[in-house]
Amino acid sequence: MVAIIQQIFSIMSANESMILVDAREPERIVEMLKSMNVEAKRKRLDVADYVITHYNYVVAVERKDANDYVNSIVDGRFFNQIYNLAKSYELSFLCVIGKPDFNRLKKEAFVGSFLSIALKTKGKVVPMQVESEKDFCLILKSLNKQIENGRLEAFPMLKKSKVEDSVTMLTAIPGIGVGKAKRLLNKFGSIHGVVNASISDLMRVEGIGEKQAKRIYDFVRGRRIR
Repeated sequence: MVAIIQQIFSIMSANESMILVDAREPERIVEMLKSMNVEAKRKRLDVADYVITHYNYVVAVERKDANDYVNSIVDGRFFNQIYNLAKSYELSFLCVIGKPDFNRLKKEAFVGSFLSIALKTKGKVVPMQVESEKDFCLILKSLNKQIENGRLEAFPMLKKSKVEDSVTMLTAIPGIGVGKAKRLLNKFGSIHGVVNASISDLMRVEGIGEKQAKRIYDFVRGRRIR
């Protein structure tokens, strides 16, 4: 986390306001931003695809193609990615671009995932859906302007990852209290380990039977709780 903040502030010392773009993001996005007279600079970012900076104010933005977003829910990456955003920044936005293929995920679950993000992160991650990359760039431009005008202020979270953070995230799962959350972490070592655990693996944790193991497994994959 300290490395992330140092990356950001090393750029900010020379530029009052700009958008940092992860080096792996498409060049067309950078060009589109420049065509809108928005200053953008490429930088390898560990968390988030874009970071909007203004002096010591920082807001992160994650860009997701709609189908990639659905895939991340189905394969379990979703929970871990949202957790990383919430622990790294005081405020961030998740922008889903386009309309997904609902053959892999029901529309109800897709829409419900947006509410789930807001609840799990206590409003630290704000989800939204836009139709096109151009609309996404307009969102970035608007956020940048809001920060410059002082209408949106958010400091980065300057804290290291702690066991308490992981416990808090796991207690968002229905039926999981602090005790069970700690036992899950002791068993699997991290949020990532819990997310990728099979139902049979989860059942090896003291106090978690088959029914609850299935509920945990479904929850972290954005599925309807059985």
